[in-house]
Amino acid sequence: MGIRKLSPIARRRLGENLEAYLYLLPVLLILGMFTIFPLFRAFQISLFRWPVFGPKEFVGFANYIKLVGDREFWKALRNTAYYVAGSVPITLLLAMGVAVLLNTRLRGRVVARSGFFISYITPVVAVSLVWRWIFHRFYGLLNYGLEWITSRPPLEWWVDFSAIDWLNEPRFAIPALIIIGVWQFVGYQAIILLAGLQNIDRQYYEAARVDGANAWHTFRHITVPLLTPQIFFLLIISMIGAFQLFTQVFVLFVGNPGPGDAAMTIVFYIYEKGFREFKMGIASAASYILFAVIFVLTMIQFRLSRRWVHYGG
Repeated sequence: MGIRKLSPIARRRLGENLEAYLYLLPVLLILGMFTIFPLFRAFQISLFRWPVFGPKEFVGFANYIKLVGDREFWKALRNTAYYVAGSVPITLLLAMGVAVLLNTRLRGRVVARSGFFISYITPVVAVSLVWRWIFHRFYGLLNYGLEWITSRPPLEWWVDFSAIDWLNEPRFAIPALIIIGVWQFVGYQAIILLAGLQNIDRQYYEAARVDGANAWHTFRHITVPLLTPQIFFLLIISMIGAFQLFTQVFVLFVGNPGPGDAAMTIVFYIYEKGFREFKMGIASAASYILFAVIFVLTMIQFRLSRRWVHYGG
């Protein structure tokens, strides 16, 4: 059926749809060029032995099989899981406390909100450089503060504190990255939770007060359930962001994956294989495995969210 045979309403709707697609066309072209095409291209490269220079050879899924037996890859995966398991829940818990605090009638809370958010908008490279100085073993502020705290009674009696070499001891590599991640993202998450807190109807709290509920019961049975959509959103984006950790590692350890590869993450592994060893097939296969891990964990969280995320009043 031709356009002329359409009714006036149908022609108007068709024109509106075409106009909308024309507005979307620049964005679709950018997404196709820089997101969709690289996605399929990376999968194609993962099926080849693909050195940057030299002939390419089709190997099928041999790159994926090789990664399964690569100890360095598994170490990178463990380190990344360690970072995710440490940074995501700690950041969310601290952000919840900060949001509740900022939601009270606290003097200077407007300035406090801005201060907490500054850490999020500060460039990651600048943040990592500052923390590299803070983590210094001899003149870093962190060790100075810990020494001062543990020298006060009664801690001086049971804490044998010595200066921690954060950047040169393997056991402190991931904890150092967790500290940076928590400091950087707690403000952003607190702002999201604060917005959720301010949208909770005050009638819930008034009814709970009439029923004799104390502060803890109110927080547990009203505040937390009504914040579950925001908590779920933050869990998803923080988990995805944590799995993509790279810049902090690169800057903090000056282009290396930490002492004894203790800070080797999946993305750093991909970078090393692709841009230092020029094994693009292995790097592409590792990136697809990372995508699969994130996708599966995200789907699991979406499935579990049906049980604990509450939308609406």
